[in-house]
Amino acid sequence: MLKQFVEEQHALHDAEAKAIAQQFWIKLGYTCVENPDQYGVDLLVEGKGRKFGCEVETKTGWHGPKFEFPNLRIPFRKQKFTEDRVTFFVLNSGRTHAAVVSRQKLLKSPVVQVKNKMVPMGDYFYEIALQDVEFINLLAE
Repeated sequence: MLKQFVEEQHALHDAEAKAIAQQFWIKLGYTCVENPDQYGVDLLVEGKGRKFGCEVETKTGWHGPKFEFPNLRIPFRKQKFTEDRVTFFVLNSGRTHAAVVSRQKLLKSPVVQVKNKMVPMGDYFYEIALQDVEFINLLAE
């Protein structure tokens, strides 16, 4: 069973989260624009001989700088973005820190079913080991 799209949650987090990720890539010397395809990957990043997408989300249960979870879970439904080069950019609730994972690390990770408040029957997630995740303090960048 897949989580249903919740417009209120999307409106609450999407624009600010994408803007923060966009600023991050620009500070690193890339050009970064929002994808005009609303159903495609969130951001289009280019520069330094590379071209890739960036899928952004906010993990509302992650508070503060320390990631207190045993692994990073990214919804399996995001697999649709892995046909091309893509980086996954997960922000904490305060949008001060990010967990960044490559497409290669994501695709090598196991897929698990997880029951949660949004999908009591369980939704599927990539379960990424923390050693495969780069954690970034956005306040220090």
